[in-house]
Amino acid sequence: MSSLSCGIIGLPNSGKSTLFNSLLKRQIANVASYPFTTIEPNVGVVEVPDERLKKLADLLKPEKIVPATVTFIDIAGLVKNAHQGEGLGNQFLAKIREVDAIVHIIRGFEDETVPHYYGSINLKRDKEIVDLELEMAEIKKPTLYVVNGGKESQEEWLKVDAKSGEGVDELIKKAYELLGLITFYTIKGGQEITAWALKNGSTALEAAAKVHEDMAQGFIKAEVINFNDFVNIGDWHQAKNLGKVGLEGKEYQVQDGDVIEFKFNV
Repeated sequence: MSSLSCGIIGLPNSGKSTLFNSLLKRQIANVASYPFTTIEPNVGVVEVPDERLKKLADLLKPEKIVPATVTFIDIAGLVKNAHQGEGLGNQFLAKIREVDAIVHIIRGFEDETVPHYYGSINLKRDKEIVDLELEMAEIKKPTLYVVNGGKESQEEWLKVDAKSGEGVDELIKKAYELLGLITFYTIKGGQEITAWALKNGSTALEAAAKVHEDMAQGFIKAEVINFNDFVNIGDWHQAKNLGKVGLEGKEYQVQDGDVIEFKFNV
């Protein structure tokens, strides 16, 4: 199962690369050690901001904390008639077919040194140009609309300032949701806490496979506690004694925030 990714798209000079560079500042240090990731200049494997992970870390003081990640791909600027091969149209559309969701960045900022491709700031027009190209190319994906800078915005669109990085954490969280991902946690010997990204609706068996193939192959059961219960009690053994840790089988549907210990035979 490969990792899900979000493609960043938009017209030329809308701030895509600036946004991508802001995201890269949140890139996990050792990307190569993550499965399914290739190091390409336009791919960023970015840490998902997670208050729950911080709370678990404060409580257990582990030696190592591993956050969940989301993959962003910076896709070449799109222009009108890309579906007919204008600009880098074909390359653009081929790349976009490989991603699972779209972050569509729309220019809101005025800057005389960076000419607007169509001569003026117009959020609605710019959105519609790109939307139409995707429609003509029959690309249907969940989309997050993001206005980069400026005073103008639309209520349902996310506002960021790609230069300063303002709003970028919120964008990462929204992209994670857009991909239909939830987070579960594992605690290894009290020394290592890992947040795992998992497709919403996945089973305990699929979650076990995320952690390690052996866990899935030798799956016996999953011991599961809700994040809030665990943090309130503060101790796994005590939580068990209080009957707060459930025993679940392979088909259990993992919930966002579950803390899980897998029991398995090798």
